[in-house]
Amino acid sequence: MNNKKNRSDKGFTLLEMTATLMIVGLLVGLAGLYITNVVDAYALYQEHTEAAQKGRFVINRLVNEFIHLERVINGNEKSISFESRYNNLTDAVIEFKNNTIEINHVVFVDKVHDFNLRYLKSKTAFDDVSSQMWNNSWLDGSTAIQFDISFALYPSLQSLQSKNIITFNNITVVPRAMAKKE
Repeated sequence: MNNKKNRSDKGFTLLEMTATLMIVGLLVGLAGLYITNVVDAYALYQEHTEAAQKGRFVINRLVNEFIHLERVINGNEKSISFESRYNNLTDAVIEFKNNTIEINHVVFVDKVHDFNLRYLKSKTAFDDVSSQMWNNSWLDGSTAIQFDISFALYPSLQSLQSKNIITFNNITVVPRAMAKKE
């Protein structure tokens, strides 16, 4: 009787099978991590794109409101009430409260992290661009409006980090009615 068998008849050993399964498992795990990172990066890109698009939309609307402004009734750093040709010479109110910007007491945009308004003190202030020429409330003789707006990408987070906020700063508008008075 021949006790020797050919190596080819023997098959794989338990050690060879275990090593192969470990290598395949490692490769599948690495591929899974890569796919997860790609999906997360795409989701983050989508959120940033949506926030930037929302920012452009809001800025365009606010600039249109401010350009057509005829007369300011009251203005502070979080709200402004005014008469506007954009609204057929009716009174309009823009205010920031509860992380929303409201126009005429209707929510216009949400997930707003911060919104600040500043008002140029005088007609000659454009010659001096220092921050001292801007005021936090509308005064007689004010000629321009400047605003900052920032959007929270993750409004549910308690502690927002700067990487979770998209900010648009120093957007300056000279209302046409104020420019004509010069």
